[in-house]
Amino acid sequence: MTARSVVTAAVLLALAPGLGLAATMGQFATDADLVSGDRVSLFGGGHLLPPGLEPDRPAPYQFALAAPAADDLPALPPEPAYDGPVDLAYGAYQRGAYDEAYESALQRSGRGDPHAETLIGELVERNLIAEERAGPALEWYRMAAESGEAFALNRYGMALLSSDDEADKEKGGALVKQAAEAGDPLAAFNYGSLLIAENPGKEGLRLALPWFEASAEADIADAQYALSQIYPALDDLPEEKKALWKFWLRRAADGDHDTAQLDLALALINGRGMPRDLEQGVDWLRRAALNGNPAAMSRLAYLYSQGIGVREDKETAATFYLSVRRLGLVEPGMEELIDGLDAETRAAAERRSRALAQRY
Repeated sequence: MTARSVVTAAVLLALAPGLGLAATMGQFATDADLVSGDRVSLFGGGHLLPPGLEPDRPAPYQFALAAPAADDLPALPPEPAYDGPVDLAYGAYQRGAYDEAYESALQRSGRGDPHAETLIGELVERNLIAEERAGPALEWYRMAAESGEAFALNRYGMALLSSDDEADKEKGGALVKQAAEAGDPLAAFNYGSLLIAENPGKEGLRLALPWFEASAEADIADAQYALSQIYPALDDLPEEKKALWKFWLRRAADGDHDTAQLDLALALINGRGMPRDLEQGVDWLRRAALNGNPAAMSRLAYLYSQGIGVREDKETAATFYLSVRRLGLVEPGMEELIDGLDAETRAAAERRSRALAQRY
């Protein structure tokens, strides 16, 4: 899983009990003949939304067909001329020329340019420029925040929130709110999460909702996943809005949010809120597992061990189980499978498990 901003989706689940999807062996569909609904292509995605609520963009796995080599493609329209300002520092950053980006931003920072200060902070934070050379990232964010730069306000505010000093925490929350109000989408998610932490129960969810919605519209996967959990939890929302939990869950999964991928997989496998589809559910479970989600690896190991939705494959089952066992999760049934493998199969599973660990 990628690093999350402040409060994980687990907090949302704790505040809205009953939203969690099936995650134990006994709750899996075990009969492929029970799959209902249209079986759709992996590349086209599933029928996850009610009519009229289709996504406004294709899923990243929906590929365009290439035109035959002999066909002449129409000429592209000419690009309009651009005579606006050019940011050489950010241009160098986008090209991967980090030294050039730093030197260019450093010159501008001397003139008090908050965007340049923010860029240097990000270069240091991402270990693209050594802290010994540029100084602490937090100091650059602080300087940029004093000029009101939204991204820096959020980063500096989040750092203060981790302080043991209550005054720093209060200031940090105010800075994150200021960044959210200035339109920073990550800050909007962070501020919504702070509202939930400060206002337990459904009241916190209601207060956070508009901030999560703004963040989700800007394609922040954490916020998209949060909406998929909040919409079903709030009884006073219009039904057409509550139905959008599927849309936002799919958007978050498309955005490589491994917990969303796991939830979508289990929703499809168990037929919760959408037609049961083992084939597509297993595909999303595999994606979550390859992203390092331990629960997905555990469930996928079980499916391969039993041949549910996939061809039975003890070696692959052992591969995923050994990966999650390294994290401390032990299941007696899977231990029996491991013990029953011949030496060659177990060695192959261990090699594949070590290779899998290098992915995340």
